[in-house]
Amino acid sequence: MQIRTVLLLISLAALSACASSQKQDEDIPVPVKQDPVIEEQARINQKLYNQSEARMAKTLKLPAITYEFDSIRPPDYAYPFLDKVANIMHSHPSLHLIVEGHTDVLGSKEYNYWLGSSRAAAMKAYLVSRGVNAERIRIHSHGKDRPLTLDNSSEGRRTNRRVEFSFTTRKWNSIY
Repeated sequence: MQIRTVLLLISLAALSACASSQKQDEDIPVPVKQDPVIEEQARINQKLYNQSEARMAKTLKLPAITYEFDSIRPPDYAYPFLDKVANIMHSHPSLHLIVEGHTDVLGSKEYNYWLGSSRAAAMKAYLVSRGVNAERIRIHSHGKDRPLTLDNSSEGRRTNRRVEFSFTTRKWNSIY
């Protein structure tokens, strides 16, 4: 009888250990799948960034440039792209450029509008330094109001910290 009791206690202890280890496993956070918007945006940007000047001028589609946190300095990889944009604008005098700055959700609304505007202005300043007429470029800030993704991970926030470009053939007085 004592052997049965000892075996029963050992069995209960083993089951209890399994149950507690299961509970610990349940407490481990499961990695969240990355928002598919982040991956799709990265794929689109890569494709658009590598297109030729002729293709950019034909499709009028341009990649977004992502920024580091709290920075208004264009990233180093943006300069060859901006040179392509300047060349296109020199070759196609009917094109106008809209530059829109966006931020992530961190910071106040007012600060993020300023930050988005400053990012767009930095892009415009570079293009003007390359000989593009400043009157052909308009900047606008959306701050944190138009996120691409609601993913609040570091990659999600990085995707939202961007400057977007749009070519248009419309005259400014028909847009603004």
